[in-house]
Amino acid sequence: MAGERLRPPGWTEISAVCTAPEARGRGRGHAARLVRALAARIEARGERPFLHVAEENAGAIALYERLGFEVRGRVTFRGLRIP
Repeated sequence: MAGERLRPPGWTEISAVCTAPEARGRGRGHAARLVRALAARIEARGERPFLHVAEENAGAIALYERLGFEVRGRVTFRGLRIP
């Protein structure tokens, strides 16, 4: 699965790119097809696609770089809990 989320002016985030563990790897290319399809749809609207990925997710980073995405910045995410 994959979808769109944040939409700052001129941009759209590709979000929640996920494949089932049993469908990963082995040259199937499910995630690549999803990201390419969404990127094409976003670009057809005259917007630019972007995404974020956890720094420790080396496999996803390698995939996104093969698809033409590049690291533009690093973000720290923090979770807070109200007592």
